[in-house]
Amino acid sequence: MSIFLISLPIFLIVLSGWLLKKFKVVTDDWVHILNEFTYYVALPALIIASFWEINFLSGEARRLIFWSLLIMIFFFLFIFLLLSFFKISKSLKAAILLGAAVGNTLYMGPALVEIGFGKEFLPNAALIGVIFLIIPLAAVIALIQYWYCRERCLQKELISFLKNPLVISAAVGVVLSFLKFDEPLILGIRKSIAMLGATASPVALFALGGFLYGKFLKKDLGVVFLISFLKIIAFPLAIIISSGFLTKTNSFQILTLLSAMPVAVTTFVIAEKFNLHKDLIGNAILVSTIFSFIIAPIIISLFL
Repeated sequence: MSIFLISLPIFLIVLSGWLLKKFKVVTDDWVHILNEFTYYVALPALIIASFWEINFLSGEARRLIFWSLLIMIFFFLFIFLLLSFFKISKSLKAAILLGAAVGNTLYMGPALVEIGFGKEFLPNAALIGVIFLIIPLAAVIALIQYWYCRERCLQKELISFLKNPLVISAAVGVVLSFLKFDEPLILGIRKSIAMLGATASPVALFALGGFLYGKFLKKDLGVVFLISFLKIIAFPLAIIISSGFLTKTNSFQILTLLSAMPVAVTTFVIAEKFNLHKDLIGNAILVSTIFSFIIAPIIISLFL
C-alpha cells in the first residue's frame, strides 16, 4: 500500500483543483489563466533552468537523447502501423495517435520524478519530457497537414511550431548550458528562473484538476480505454521489455516512468484546433490520469 502513497501529493493537488471547480470557487477563467501561466512562463522557466544544468557534451546526455528519440519514434510508428489495419477516419486516427503518444511529461513528470527519485534528477526528467512531448506533437501536426492541407498551411504551422514557448525555451536552455557564468548577477537570474520553474508542477496539476471536472462523457469508451492502455501501459511495457538492450541506470528508470505519464492536457488544445474528436481526447485525459495514480507508483516501486 505504501507504494501508492508516492503519488498521493500529486493526486491531492489534482483533487483540490477538481473539488474547487466543482464548488465554483475556481472558474473556467482561473483554469485558463493558470494553464496560460504554466505554458508560457513556468514550464519554459523549468526547461531553461533544467537544461542549463545539463552537460550536453557528456556521454550520458547523448545516450539519453538518443534513446529517448529512438524509443518515441518507434512507438509512434508502431501505433501508426497498428491503426492502418482499422478502417477508421483520418481524424480519428490522428486523435488516437495524439492521445497515445503525447504524455503529460512536463506537467506531472517532474513532480513524480522528484518524489520518486530526488530533485537532482529533474534536469534529466526535463530533457526526456521535452523530447517525449515535442516529437510526437510535431509528428501528429505534420501528419494532419499532409492529410488535409499539404503545402498550403505547412509553412504556417512550421513557423508556429518554431515559435512555441517550449521549443524556444529548450533552445535557450541548450545555449546557456554551454556558457559558464560565475557573476553574482547571472547566478541570481538563474535562481529566479529556477524558482519560477518550481511553480510549474503544482500550478499545472491544480489547473489539471479544474480542467478535468465535468469532462467525462458516456461515449466512445472503448477508444478512450484503448488510448489510455497504449499510453500508460503499452509504452512503458515496451521499454521494460527492451531493457535487456539498455543499461538500467537512473536515467533509464526515469525514461520508463515518464513513458507512463497520462495523456497530455496539451492534446486537448491540439484536438480543438484541428477538430480531432476533442471530447474523446478529454475523456482519455481523465481516464489515463486516474489510472496513472496506480501505474506510476508501481513503476517507481520496481526501481526502489
